[in-house]
Amino acid sequence: MDQQPTYKNLKRIVFGGIIALLFLPMIQHKFRFYEEIPLKGAYELSSKPELTKENWFSGKYQAGQDKYIQEHTGFRPGWVRLYNQWNYSFFNIAHAVGVVRGKEDYLYEENYIKAYYGTDFLGEQKIQEIARKWKAIQDTLENRGIKLAVILAPGKGSFYPEYIPDQYKRARNGKINYEVFKKQFIEQNVSYIDMHSWFESMKKSSKYPLFPKTGIHWSVYGQYLAADSIGKYVSSSCKTQIPYFVLDKIVESGRPQRDDNDIGAGMNLLLGIPDLRLAYPEFHPNREPRKEDPKVLMIADSFYWGLYNSNVSNFMFNGGEFWYYNEQIYPASFTGETLVKDQDLNKKLEENKVVFLLITDANLYKFGFGFVEMACKEYGIK
Repeated sequence: MDQQPTYKNLKRIVFGGIIALLFLPMIQHKFRFYEEIPLKGAYELSSKPELTKENWFSGKYQAGQDKYIQEHTGFRPGWVRLYNQWNYSFFNIAHAVGVVRGKEDYLYEENYIKAYYGTDFLGEQKIQEIARKWKAIQDTLENRGIKLAVILAPGKGSFYPEYIPDQYKRARNGKINYEVFKKQFIEQNVSYIDMHSWFESMKKSSKYPLFPKTGIHWSVYGQYLAADSIGKYVSSSCKTQIPYFVLDKIVESGRPQRDDNDIGAGMNLLLGIPDLRLAYPEFHPNREPRKEDPKVLMIADSFYWGLYNSNVSNFMFNGGEFWYYNEQIYPASFTGETLVKDQDLNKKLEENKVVFLLITDANLYKFGFGFVEMACKEYGIK
């Protein structure tokens, strides 16, 4: 006789639990009793819409409120991570723009695969013309006592082609941007540092990984090697010893740190992807920069962010600026957006002894990010 009431009580408990679970996101949305880890990546949550007569009758308030509730509902980050993990684990789908899951969980961005296979090839004549104009800019700046040079950074597709998914594999389209740019640089006497081939040559001999599995840029260890090499180039070009980093120790880790997991973090998975055993150099500058040290300007894509955050521009380059994609100027843009297009180009360039363009192979199809055109207009180069 006691079993029937017990069964009914159990059903009530289960039903009550289900109802409570359904209301839990709403309660979390209202009271935020549990601290959630925000989603990673480049996105901006909508703000709560303002209730006005105009917004109400136009329907903007209702649409904005729907979007706000959807984006701020309780436990949303966790559900997004669960959904992304489900698709990644069972359907090989990466919910991040342009991200490709390679063999053995090596992650790529599609533009690096295109660069490796040459599907973004500009054409030999176009590259020859770009190199000609660049050499004219180089000569013009050299007459003003400014050294101009290109840094060809490696790309993950060309560094790890063996892990590119089979569906992307195809014969190269004859030529690729990196090889033709390098050929033209040699023929036209353009100053450049070839870190692309240097990193490939160190792939088997390097004690530590030069690229991580779950990051798109060179590893933190690779950044350290790059900074040391660029610093030596500046010292040699300017015939003076600039500040350099003194290595204290190298700490190994089985968990990616800093930028070594930038793609993995942006995918917002519930479970992390195991990476290689990576190396993290700890170092300090041998001295503070002096007034007479050469100032160095770096025009670069995202491959320079790791070096910039390691104080390369501040210590080694005497507070030189970083022109991100030749658009925003850092450090000024940290406090308010400062744009290259609003500057006096000639005046800005003459503040420096060395000007670099650091560019990875995936961006060679947009070589210079508009700097070539700006400089040609400034100096009357046809």
